[in-house]
Amino acid sequence: MLSREAQRGVTLLELMIGVSIVSLVLAAGAPSFNRWITDSKNRGAAESIANGMQVARGEAVGRNALVRFDLTSADGDVSWTVTCVNNVPNCPTATPLRTYTGATGPKVGVSKTAIALPPAPDPFATPIAAVTEMPAGVTFNGLGRVPAVNAGADITRADVTNGNGKRFVVTISSTGQIRMCDPGVSLATTPQGCR
Repeated sequence: MLSREAQRGVTLLELMIGVSIVSLVLAAGAPSFNRWITDSKNRGAAESIANGMQVARGEAVGRNALVRFDLTSADGDVSWTVTCVNNVPNCPTATPLRTYTGATGPKVGVSKTAIALPPAPDPFATPIAAVTEMPAGVTFNGLGRVPAVNAGADITRADVTNGNGKRFVVTISSTGQIRMCDPGVSLATTPQGCR
């Protein structure tokens, strides 16, 4: 026969206290978890734009032809295509070379104004509103550069944001250098920073 001392378990009161503590911890962590999800979506959308530009640049160099990257959504959604500009044998214009249709959520706004050199102390402090100058694109030539004839007509900067989530910036220089950065972080402390 078992004695009462050998039997152990959890009382209903102890179980209720444990469930209450777990509930409080989950409730406290939910807002930061939601913010993390939003920031991750914004980063993914900005990376998609930067990668799409890299694809267009690589296609232009590989085909030695003019290739265009276009953000196609007038609503600011992150959707893009990569197409040939001129119909030549190694670069037909009939079908896009690559396409991407992103999920709704993160929004993009672009600027076609050249970024000053040397840059201002904090050139990315002011965000570009979503949908600004959309749809828009940038053309790359066979050297991977942005042709000077398109100055003022091509994207130089794209800002990706979603509500109160973290904003990410994608820049493109006339030499074809594509860079994604976080304007909330100092470039002096991490290479991911913008300022």
